[in-house]
Amino acid sequence: MRYDWTKYEDKIKELKEIFQKKTEGAEVEVDVLTPNDPEFDKNMALPYVRVRYYQDSEHFHELKIELLEHYMQKPTEEVVKLIEHFIQEFEAEIDWSEYGGG
Repeated sequence: MRYDWTKYEDKIKELKEIFQKKTEGAEVEVDVLTPNDPEFDKNMALPYVRVRYYQDSEHFHELKIELLEHYMQKPTEEVVKLIEHFIQEFEAEIDWSEYGGG
């Protein structure tokens, strides 16, 4: 469902900065994207978190987590924990399918 995401611009900017710092040099790349960003997927209706889990420098798995309004109404720390939980589940699924015989 669409909402006016611009009223959460400050929180989205804060999330961008938090995840940029958390994932520097990691094999997982996390970007928070809004419709104002050039890399924003126009098929998405809302700002989202794009997670790329790299197998090597050229191959990656991708997850997009829409920043739904009920997420954005939570304190920033809760949103960060929620996104980190989604990322951990995503990594576990990939590891299991790649290495666990899935």
